Amino acid sequence: MGARKSKAVFSADPEQMKKVELLVKEGSYRSPSEFVREAISEKLVRLQQARLARQVERLCAGGGAGDGVDLIEWQAFEDV
Repeated sequence: MGARKSKAVFSADPEQMKKVELLVKEGSYRSPSEFVREAISEKLVRLQQARLARQVERLCAGGGAGDGVDLIEWQAFEDV
C-alpha cells in the first residue's frame, strides 16, 4: 500500500488554473491534484540539484575539489 497523502489548500492565478484544467481535459493529467503533485516533485528535484551545485562550487572554490565529494552528494540527496 502507498504512503498516505496529505491534503493542502492553495491559491493559484485563475489563468494558471485554466491552463491546468485544459491539460486535464486533454488527458495530460487525471486531475489538477496530479498536476500539482508532479509540479511539486519537479521543483524539489531542481532545489536539490541547485543545492548540490552550490556545495560543489564552495568545495571547488576552497581548493578541495577531490575531497568530500561523496559527502556532498550524500547530503544534497538525503531525504529532507
